[in-house]
Amino acid sequence: MIEKKIKFATSGQLMSFCNTCQKMKSDIDVTDMSNRNFRIDGKSLLGLMSVKLGLPMRLVVNGEDEELAHEYFTNFEMEG
Repeated sequence: MIEKKIKFATSGQLMSFCNTCQKMKSDIDVTDMSNRNFRIDGKSLLGLMSVKLGLPMRLVVNGEDEELAHEYFTNFEMEG
């Protein structure tokens, strides 16, 4: 399992993130940092559209190709 702290600045980033997730075999969940019960499937564009832009989110990648998360999701990572 790989965890990263990410955020989306634009709806274009959401679409790019979703397209990347759909290429992977792993389960990918995005969780609101302030409400852990609010979990979104990273492969669901409709679900991702409910994300508030600019807020920190927690990305969890779990599965057979999870090591690809380091190269695929670097541009969505938050500093610090």
